[in-house]
Amino acid sequence: MAAGSTPRGQDGPDDRDTLAAALQERSRQLDARLRETRCLFEVSASLGDYGLSCAQAAQVVAVCLPMAFERPEIVQIRVALDDGHAGDDMPATGWHLSQRVERDGVPVGRIDLACIDPDTALPCAHPPDPGLLHALARELSRWFERRTAADLLRRSEVRLRSAQRAAGLGSWWADVAADRMLPCERACEMFGIPVGSVLDLDGAIALMAPRDKGRLRRHWKSALRDGLLDIEVRLDGAPPERWLHLNAEMVRDAAGRTVEVNGIVRDTSERKREEERLRLSARIFVSASESIVVTDPHNRIVATNVAFTRTSGYEAREVLGRNPAMLDAGRLNPVFYMHMWAALREEDTFQGEFWNRAKDGRIYPLLQTITVLRDAEGEITHYVGIGADQSRLRQAEARTDYLSNHDALTDLPNRQAIGARLRQWIGARSAAQVPSVQAGVLVLGLDGFKSINDSMGHAAGDAVLTEMAARLRPLIDQGLFVGRLGGDEFVVLLERTGRDHCVAVVRQVLGTLSAPLLVEGHELTLTVSAGISLFPGDGEASDVLLRNAESALNGAKDDGRNTWRFYDPQMNQASLERLILVSALRRGVASGELRAWYQPKLDLQTREVVGAEALVRWKHPDQGWIQPARFIPVAEQSDLITVIGEWMLREVAAQIAHWHGQGHGWLPVAVNLGARHFGEPSLPALLRQLRAEHGLPPNVLELEITESTLMEAGSAPAQLLSELRRAGVTLAIDDFGTGYSSLSYLKQLPVDVLKIDRSFVSSIERDGRDLSIAGTIIALAHGLGLKVVAEGVETEGQRALLERQGCDQGQGWLFARPMPAAEFDLWRQVWGTPQLT
Repeated sequence: MAAGSTPRGQDGPDDRDTLAAALQERSRQLDARLRETRCLFEVSASLGDYGLSCAQAAQVVAVCLPMAFERPEIVQIRVALDDGHAGDDMPATGWHLSQRVERDGVPVGRIDLACIDPDTALPCAHPPDPGLLHALARELSRWFERRTAADLLRRSEVRLRSAQRAAGLGSWWADVAADRMLPCERACEMFGIPVGSVLDLDGAIALMAPRDKGRLRRHWKSALRDGLLDIEVRLDGAPPERWLHLNAEMVRDAAGRTVEVNGIVRDTSERKREEERLRLSARIFVSASESIVVTDPHNRIVATNVAFTRTSGYEAREVLGRNPAMLDAGRLNPVFYMHMWAALREEDTFQGEFWNRAKDGRIYPLLQTITVLRDAEGEITHYVGIGADQSRLRQAEARTDYLSNHDALTDLPNRQAIGARLRQWIGARSAAQVPSVQAGVLVLGLDGFKSINDSMGHAAGDAVLTEMAARLRPLIDQGLFVGRLGGDEFVVLLERTGRDHCVAVVRQVLGTLSAPLLVEGHELTLTVSAGISLFPGDGEASDVLLRNAESALNGAKDDGRNTWRFYDPQMNQASLERLILVSALRRGVASGELRAWYQPKLDLQTREVVGAEALVRWKHPDQGWIQPARFIPVAEQSDLITVIGEWMLREVAAQIAHWHGQGHGWLPVAVNLGARHFGEPSLPALLRQLRAEHGLPPNVLELEITESTLMEAGSAPAQLLSELRRAGVTLAIDDFGTGYSSLSYLKQLPVDVLKIDRSFVSSIERDGRDLSIAGTIIALAHGLGLKVVAEGVETEGQRALLERQGCDQGQGWLFARPMPAAEFDLWRQVWGTPQLT
């Protein structure tokens, strides 16, 4: 089979092909036997007339013998008997079969046979089996021997029975008037009844399968009327199913009434089974999902199935007689076909991937198996190509490859593709020996992105990331490479760049990304930080450049966010130290190294202790006390801030209950809440649990939330704060005045306390503007019904100014520094116990 033949499955020749070939061969053999039997039967029947002359007998054989061949037109026969002959002249050259006819051992004639190819006028390559000539010669010999009238009837009957058995036939006779049927010996065997049995009509019909009884009775009645019976029926009995073919002629009297029936019966079970297998093979051929193409030995298409039409677009009539090369898309080189033909010659099979062109011009791949079919002499009769269209598989592979290199959410190249692009660029620069050409790696991170996920849900977070990707995508049209590293981080690769160009691009990108965006009906404004590394100065490997750019991004976030930083080698040291600190802090939380210290809050009018703020402290086993300024930012960048916050809530709740048990009343204590902890869905339930566990009344536990944390939460803080208030806690806004400080925003929040940031308090004695700001905050809070607490009160002058402005409470070193709970107890005894209830 040539290029373009349709492939099959991947496991070699299919069992269906083997079955089809076997059925085909079996059917051919059966047909050959039937033809030979028919020929022999016709000769035997014709030679039953002993009044024939030798020339007529020769003519019988010459006429009947071609019936035994599948192609009678290629047969040349000459029969000679004594003084008579019939048939053709034999070819002068080439082979021919010859068989003597003898009578009593004396030659009386001869049968010659040759097969000539009409296309070439040459003898066929192989002679047929000479057995039939032997049988015919014996029939002629018997004809000579039995020409006497005395032997006519007996020898005719013997010959008929012999011919019937050879042809698989049995005879039967019926007397209609007497309702008697007499089967011969062979017929009794076929009917499955004892030899010599006599049947009536009902008895004969009873032998048949139930579904054929009524049909046989109707055909019998029609035959009595029309004169012929021709029906196939099944015998009753256990599997395998047995079929009989009944033929009969009706003998009528002078009045036209049927008086006798002469019939024959043939067992057609094997033929029916072969036909069923052939029909099954044909159905399989037609309905197979694989494309099938069958060609003749000259590689001309002789058959196709429905799947071939579905795959190629060609109907069978459009390709019959054509070479499968018509389908070739021209993508395979001649060596491929050399291997294909070599494999077919040596192994009778070949499997490979072909590229075909469909009728509509589409090119598609097929995984095809070609099998050679041979006849009994080993000559090639057909090539069968069975194959599966690989288009969907290739598309799936391409899609899988695409997905493995692209982010599923934003459709931008992912970390793997970013690394590959960097390696490709670096490799090209190295191959061209131009290492001095710079490339820039920009890693962009969205500031406060986690708070969007925590407060508004991941769907909102995905919408933000998708919008940010859309805003970055125009950079691709400018020749830049844009990808997503993961999370809220994106990458922009700048080829042939420098520091100034990088800065210009970063400013453009940060401005684009920081523009307000609408998410779920809410307008959000996000800032973006960026880290930049340059090739080759900051690294000559893709992973190093990416790692250093991410390190620079962390530096930009540490410097206050909404900015960019170039990579500095010291950043890696800082990152390592931060990593070590995180590991140590995680271990410290688990091993109980954290402590809760307390700083009192005083009423600025009465000087009474009205509450306290709980502050976390960490005592490292080797380094001693570690400043909160070192470990709190690290904790806020990881999940540790939530763990620490929960630990503080449990510790403070237990301490409040302990002080109450000692008779000191219910002292309100505030706990700072990190941004990650604020959005934790389980927080309200935890607060209710702690209040119930320790018997805390409402509002003795206070949560301090920074203004920036509320702003990062977008539109959700009012709902979150309401849930926390329903849990029975007091809510305070910490560091007020350092963020947006929006009155319209503040009045929507269900809070109880405002805390003036220490940055305003520290300078109110020398800066009138800070004093005015503090006074404005106090007036604003009182107008909203909120209490005001001033942080960082360190001098009596600051206290006096705040008192005159109407500030309610203050905390700071003027009164006391943060201290452990035991020291706090002693300090309270010295300061004086307030009248608390």
